[in-house]
Amino acid sequence: MHVYKEALIAYLMVKGKIKVLLLDDHKVVIDGLLSLLRDDPQIDIEAVFTKGEEALQFFRKGAGKEPLVDVVVADLRMRRGISGLEFVVQLRALSPKTKVLILSMSEDPSDIHAAVRLGVSGYLFKSQDVDLFRKAIYEVMRDDRPFMSQEVLRTFVESQEERQPEQIRQLTAREIEVLRLIAQEYTTAEIADKLIISEATVDTHRRNMIQKLKVKSIVGLANFAIRNGLV
Repeated sequence: MHVYKEALIAYLMVKGKIKVLLLDDHKVVIDGLLSLLRDDPQIDIEAVFTKGEEALQFFRKGAGKEPLVDVVVADLRMRRGISGLEFVVQLRALSPKTKVLILSMSEDPSDIHAAVRLGVSGYLFKSQDVDLFRKAIYEVMRDDRPFMSQEVLRTFVESQEERQPEQIRQLTAREIEVLRLIAQEYTTAEIADKLIISEATVDTHRRNMIQKLKVKSIVGLANFAIRNGLV
């Protein structure tokens, strides 16, 4: 079973294909993405660019026909022209409804933080499994919550350790994922579905967090998450 199967089933409930634009200055990456996505019956590759300026011009020419694409898959550090982050800033003015999924070699926490602050819909490392990348495309279409793999989330969380209360540093990356969903009022069944784990595992994470954070209930967990900027 592919890891993106459940995300695909959920998306198939919505009519229409996902229109994708690829932006990366490495030909081998573009070729790999095209090979992965061309045979997907729910994805249409609308355009491919190696420079951010060219991609922005594509959106300018199509002004008034939004959304030209649903998801842009963009590199973060392109060698020529504007960076991926600069591209995101300018894209927001041209096509605010288009989602951006960053696919990057960079595992620098500052890059992840910068991308999150700009409101990207997801961040993945290029070294990760290709099936996870396909899942990410479906997930950003069905959910407004930023999509991060376990590796990205772990890097993101660990980079904040010095600024976080001791209680947060006791939580695992998975527990923080569950905590964020609890604070967003997802049910146990919904959390299990989104994270592809069992409801019993969700219950275990919740009990462990209640003990670690010294709160009394789910409400206490949600309040802690909100108070400490985890959602």
